Amino acid sequence: MSGDHTVPVGYGARWRQLNRAAWLYLIHAALITGSLAITSLLYNVAILSLGYDRRFLGLLSSAGVAAAVLFSLPLWWLAARIGFRRALLASALLQAASAFTFALWPAAPLLLAAAALTGVAAVLFQVSAPPLMMEYTDDATRDHLFSANAAVNIGVAGLGSWLAGRLPALFGGWFGLGEESALAYRYAFAAAGAGLLLAIIPLLAMRETPHAQNPQPTLAPDERAASLSTRLPASLRVLAANWRPLAQLLAPPLLISVGAALLIPYLNLFFKDRFMVGDATLGNIFALLGLGTGGAVLAAPLLSARFGTIRTVVLVQALSIPFLLLLGWTPLLGLAITAALMRAALFNMSAPLYDAFALAQTPPPARPAVIGCVNAAYSAGYLVGPLISGVVQEQYGFAPLFIATACCYTLAALLIYIWFVRATTTPTLARNVDSS
Repeated sequence: MSGDHTVPVGYGARWRQLNRAAWLYLIHAALITGSLAITSLLYNVAILSLGYDRRFLGLLSSAGVAAAVLFSLPLWWLAARIGFRRALLASALLQAASAFTFALWPAAPLLLAAAALTGVAAVLFQVSAPPLMMEYTDDATRDHLFSANAAVNIGVAGLGSWLAGRLPALFGGWFGLGEESALAYRYAFAAAGAGLLLAIIPLLAMRETPHAQNPQPTLAPDERAASLSTRLPASLRVLAANWRPLAQLLAPPLLISVGAALLIPYLNLFFKDRFMVGDATLGNIFALLGLGTGGAVLAAPLLSARFGTIRTVVLVQALSIPFLLLLGWTPLLGLAITAALMRAALFNMSAPLYDAFALAQTPPPARPAVIGCVNAAYSAGYLVGPLISGVVQEQYGFAPLFIATACCYTLAALLIYIWFVRATTTPTLARNVDSS
């Protein structure tokens, strides 16, 4: 559970050990993330510019999560069936379709459909990317690739946010529009859709390992597993037979998702409401947050080597909570940006390490289903959180949301400490699975 607690001499060499497929995947992740950062930064303000209210904004967020939950099981099966690379291709195409829908036909029913497409695409990405990364790493390089992936995602998201803050004004100048007009935002979404299409190119140059192309689980004889319906997919029988350790792995992400869904998607609106910043300044803020956080995440393997993977998760999550509260209450923009940066840098270190830890407790054949469950837990709070958040924002502002989020994060860190750090044995899903 704790591993080697000394800083590895070959830290830099581990990065050079990443193979060609790993680097191609990181390029794909960068293109996807940069494009989605444009839509993410502008989405809330763009929806409001179209004349919709914040309750409809919450409904859109919930629609995406509802689609993800509804289709999760068949999508887990599909990703394992068609291969992780093809699943990532499908995810990129669905994300592009969603962005182009917003750009071309932003009517309410089509916006709901586009939100649903985004949810489906997110599930495909979430259940395919981590198992694919596992295929191209070993124990020595796993934390490095997972952390590199998170760093690329967050850092490039910062660059995408910087660009997003300027795109409406750029398109407004080109086409004689107001820089915060609905049409200027729609052009920005079209640019993001083009970037999402470009993201398929690195995937086309990547080859999957034979195991990744057909990761079918094989069950060892077990009375509990045998008692389940044989009509269930084998991966689901694995999960059912190991429900207790699975529940322990899922509870902290579930709490985190509840807290995050109330607040994190609306930080752009928080900065606009509290400090009255424009789109360009908002882009600068989120660019700084992304670049700073992405750089910090690269240090996660050093911390995990010194303290152990799961101890590092608890440490950085706990340290991030005071900065979250400071962000919510400081009246100074500079201090708010600093607090947001520290919160994001610390908290986001934990996500790739927790994914790697969860998959390390799981034999390869069951990894798509397990990471699917983990990411479903990370998303579950978004089923109702955005709807609640929209109402709270309109009636009470952001203060209650910061408190609720801090409470959820604290409880999640406490559970991880109790179950995976203080416990004498680590829960594992390998017990009833033949991973030969």
